[in-house]
Amino acid sequence: MSDPLVAKWLDDRASLTDEEASDLLRRLESDAGLAREAKDQLLADELLSRRLAPDRAHFENQIAQRLRTAGREGPFLASTLQAVGRVERRRAAVRRWSAEAAAALVVVASLFFLLLRREPTSLPAAPKPALPGLRAEYFATGNLRGESVARIDPRIDFAWPKGAGPLAGRGDLYSARWTGKIRARASGRHTFRVRNDDGVRIWIGGAPVIDDWIGRLYVSESRGSFDLEAGKVYDFRVEYFNGGDRGVVQLYWSAPGLPEEIIPSAQFSHE
Repeated sequence: MSDPLVAKWLDDRASLTDEEASDLLRRLESDAGLAREAKDQLLADELLSRRLAPDRAHFENQIAQRLRTAGREGPFLASTLQAVGRVERRRAAVRRWSAEAAAALVVVASLFFLLLRREPTSLPAAPKPALPGLRAEYFATGNLRGESVARIDPRIDFAWPKGAGPLAGRGDLYSARWTGKIRARASGRHTFRVRNDDGVRIWIGGAPVIDDWIGRLYVSESRGSFDLEAGKVYDFRVEYFNGGDRGVVQLYWSAPGLPEEIIPSAQFSHE
């Protein structure tokens, strides 16, 4: 190959610097004849490396005849025959190639423009942070039906006075549903305790933990337990109703090595 930069690339592609690779790419893209000659040389090199025969003279004559038939005489023919010497020196390395790797060289040769291009590496998008708190729906009925008002509550810790509630001007008959995710700080059996007036129900991962759905005239306590794994996220749902008078719903938890506390906002997420 008469062009020294193309010849260097054909002989040892890993030896090109970034500047030389960029220059070579521009020259090959602007000169279709040079690009075609380089591609043909790659294919010839690969053919020689895979089919180098013990009878060198016969093999060289065979390749020369094929090139003459294809109209590739002149400098290209000479450089092709010279390639036999280069390939012969690399036969030890060629013997280690698998059949799949050798076949892949043909594909690489036909797509060498892509190999020269320096494509930027895309970084994966950062995960969206979970938003703390639970999604709350408040109903002006005691059965979670009808139109609702939605908001985000950081935790479940409420005590509404007689005659009032979470919905302004709607009195003290209401119900609520909180949904989202819960994440434990520790692994093991967690105890959930609710101070409630009137009824309350809790599910974790779709399994019922507390079911105390009755009306009463006083503040009661309901308890349930569930095994949680530290750091793991579970579906979480709480339902509550107040049938009149004051309304109380306060949710606590405790675990081995952790004291009881109102479940903090950071352990809830709603997205």
